Amino acid sequence: MKKTLLTTRFTNDVYQLLIKTCIDDLKKKSEKKIKDVKVEVIKLRKTPDIKFLLKCAVYLLQGKFFFRKKIISLKYDGIDFGKCLFTFTLRNYEAYLSSYKFYYFLFKNIYIISKILKTADYYLKYFRFEDVYIDHLGYLNGILYQKFISKNKNVYSNCYPRNIFKTKNKKLKDIFKLDFKEVNFSSIKQEKIIKKAKKIYKNLNSSLFWMAEARYNLLKKKNFKKYDYIIYTHSFTDTQLLYGYDGFLNTLEWLEFTTKELQKRKVNFIIKAHPNFYTKSFGEIAAWDRKIYTNFLKKIKDDENILVLNESFLNSDLIKQLNKKCVAITKHGNAQLEMVHHNFKVISSKCNFLDHKYKLFNTWNNKKDYKKLLNQKWDKLKFCNKKNYLNVINRLHLDEDAFYGDNFYLYILRRYMIKKRLAKKDATIFDIIKKFSSLNNKKDIMDKINVPVIKL
Repeated sequence: MKKTLLTTRFTNDVYQLLIKTCIDDLKKKSEKKIKDVKVEVIKLRKTPDIKFLLKCAVYLLQGKFFFRKKIISLKYDGIDFGKCLFTFTLRNYEAYLSSYKFYYFLFKNIYIISKILKTADYYLKYFRFEDVYIDHLGYLNGILYQKFISKNKNVYSNCYPRNIFKTKNKKLKDIFKLDFKEVNFSSIKQEKIIKKAKKIYKNLNSSLFWMAEARYNLLKKKNFKKYDYIIYTHSFTDTQLLYGYDGFLNTLEWLEFTTKELQKRKVNFIIKAHPNFYTKSFGEIAAWDRKIYTNFLKKIKDDENILVLNESFLNSDLIKQLNKKCVAITKHGNAQLEMVHHNFKVISSKCNFLDHKYKLFNTWNNKKDYKKLLNQKWDKLKFCNKKNYLNVINRLHLDEDAFYGDNFYLYILRRYMIKKRLAKKDATIFDIIKKFSSLNNKKDIMDKINVPVIKL
């Protein structure tokens, strides 16, 4: 029996391992013996979906493209394309510069989406397949995902907070979220989780592999005790609506709103830049984020109540000097977990990679509720649910199949390459990806390792 695996990407790098893992899973899980799996790379069709463009023309006449809140709710043939369109448009720094640039990229992306829809229909009509690997679901490929899922196809992918997975019925927004599960731990297991959490937040760079190349400056001693709030910024161009709409269309709008509300109260607060703003390996995205951040800072430069940390500093160094009643404000980042670990109260969005049912943070789902939280007295805000915090740490770091678990595909690859002396013992995940991409004998390595696939 032969099978076809469609894929959006099959470049000569770590995607070789990802596709090989999908093929192995297909062969392993199939009821009938599969002799061969043909990999077919999806190629974007040159012709657009005319019906989709006509639908967009109707939306244009209705004025829906002139209200950004309405753009994100646009649908076509059961596909929620508005969020994907808006998010991909803000991927470009120039979209922030003017309305003209924003709409130029928006309508350009609408045409790309029309070709994506035409491409999906082409493969559904002319290819016999049940399985497809799709990369980067947070952008326009999210449209392909929805299209193929609607036709009952099995979709393979990988994205935070998950390892490589396979699904045929998960809603796109649920892919990016760690759903709530009630768990009771034995005292021994609980001690193990606490020990792991301490290790993680003692040295985040070694625990979160994507931060390995971040570089930090020495934080000078200062009177940080007088600050009542600390705002943790986010990338302004990376997957803006990945977790849904909470009243803010992007993280710049959220940051500006937060700053203005705290200024009205005349409280002292800190704004901390995201370390990735200064990480060279993030390339163009980091440069764009820095420009947007710099433009924002010009608007608040004369406010003496605001301390701007416009350099990359270790959060662990800063935490030691903060007032214990300082409230941490973030939208959805990893800083929220770090701060609850250190027993700070945290305000963050319900649109988050962590289900709000964990009750770790003080959450909002719209601007009205968010404003209430920002004006709430410290003693009215809640600490995190400790039991659920341990649950999250366990699911993210100790569960073997978790994103940071032992069976994460890049950790498996790293261990094997170090064992075979193909990489140094202190090699980062970025070093491993680069080294693996340069090898000619990738197949020899891939045949020796076994990467699991999670079923959702």
